[in-house]
Amino acid sequence: MTRIRETVRSDLRNIVKGGATSRILDLHSIARRHGEYDAHADNPFFLNSRLNRCFIVKHTVRAHERPYVMSSQPVVTKVLVPLAHDDLALGGHAVFVEEIGFASKMRTLFESKQEPHLMDLDMIRLRELAGLPSFDPFLLAERFRDHVRPIDECYFDITDAEAERMEQSVAQQIASVVALAFGTSDADRDDDRAMRFTRQLLPGDLDGRMQALRKSLDMTEIEFKTGIFGWKGILYYRWSMGEALGALKSFLNELKAVSIVGASDHEYNELQHMRRRIIEETRHRWKSLTSVMEEYEQVFARFCRGEDANGFRKFLLKAPSLFYDVGSDLSVVSHIPGYWTYWSKQNAKGFLQAREAVMLFSDFIASVTRVSPGREPDLDGTRRRTHSLIPHPVVQAVNAA
Repeated sequence: MTRIRETVRSDLRNIVKGGATSRILDLHSIARRHGEYDAHADNPFFLNSRLNRCFIVKHTVRAHERPYVMSSQPVVTKVLVPLAHDDLALGGHAVFVEEIGFASKMRTLFESKQEPHLMDLDMIRLRELAGLPSFDPFLLAERFRDHVRPIDECYFDITDAEAERMEQSVAQQIASVVALAFGTSDADRDDDRAMRFTRQLLPGDLDGRMQALRKSLDMTEIEFKTGIFGWKGILYYRWSMGEALGALKSFLNELKAVSIVGASDHEYNELQHMRRRIIEETRHRWKSLTSVMEEYEQVFARFCRGEDANGFRKFLLKAPSLFYDVGSDLSVVSHIPGYWTYWSKQNAKGFLQAREAVMLFSDFIASVTRVSPGREPDLDGTRRRTHSLIPHPVVQAVNAA
């Protein structure tokens, strides 16, 4: 029998997220919330019921794990299978999708002798997940909702914790449109209406007064469902950018300031080049994100002024096609500062030795670039639009860091 290399003894309750986030796909919580409904079982993420209640994590490879992983990328995909679903404190089994012997380990854990082909299908899905830059619910929905093996929409809800934190931010953004949505014009009650509208929008409740917005946008029911999905995604990513900004600015400042010791002149010059490239590529990712948000703000502002409902409708319908790139960029600018903070806590000495700087900077370059390490990016051919006609304060804040 194949030996499962790692058993996680830490408390898995620490990674419970309530659903899908950029770093963790919490199928355990989704099963607890929706497992009694037919839709959860009819179109599941995984055919194996035990695997369909596990945790899938985007994980930064540690030095001791590198010999077991068949990937040069700094971030891999880890499957965490609870030892007991009713007691996550017991820990669980851990297998990397990119691990040597991944297939045999998965069969040891999950395979049914009666239906071995089902595990083959689940492993294909795991490899599909490993190929995604993020597990945020909008990127997952865009990738799998119309898949040859579709996944039910119950797997793509915004988590309760994120929805609660988003509410005030979203309500402030859409206060200008509540009169259109609710068919009234009492400005004194805009804040209250905006919050009620937000609490209807975020769960995707398209009935009742939301139909007034559909009519103002001249959308069919199907178009409106797609458009609201697109709008929720843009609002989610916009909010997430605000959440990530402080840590990103700190990372850029600390990366520029960190001391490197023990390097020859040649090594020092190379490390300085690597450091500049990390900063440049990270800023480019951020500008790519803000260019999408600037377009949204322009068409939304025109819609709120009653000037261009058609432009807003077109943007909402095309928004889902942007989610892969937006999710990828946001995952990078959120993850790198987090890993830097993790490293800083482990590094009491306050400086980098040349050898560890090379390893750390190489991992960062592999994360922020859209090409394989060691190749220069084609600035004209591989990069998307990074500027806007309207200055954006978030871009300025990052560039000033």
